[in-house]
Amino acid sequence: MLCTAFLFTMALSAFAQDEHREEKAQAERHEERRRIADEHYRAHFGRDHHFAIRHVQVVEGRPHFAYGGYNFEIAQPWPAGWSYNDDVYVEDVDGAYYITNLRHPGVRVMVNVIP
Repeated sequence: MLCTAFLFTMALSAFAQDEHREEKAQAERHEERRRIADEHYRAHFGRDHHFAIRHVQVVEGRPHFAYGGYNFEIAQPWPAGWSYNDDVYVEDVDGAYYITNLRHPGVRVMVNVIP
């Protein structure tokens, strides 16, 4: 019984370390992203500038798309019920970029601007 408890504790510890590593890697990817120039953002992005992604390319296991002269990496899981044909828009929320689906406005998906 003691051995089982020890193994369970070790497994939980390893899981927590893996989760922490993934959060740290996501934060580093977030920090490495490019910023969209303010003037360009106002002209091409935000709630008034929606588009359908349509074409997604997978690069190193991550989905990417292009819009408004920028390439984006989808950094979170794609929500159930969303289609790449749905109209979305890119918004800046506290320094991070997200896509919001017009058909599902309560859900955001983080995207990174990539070179």
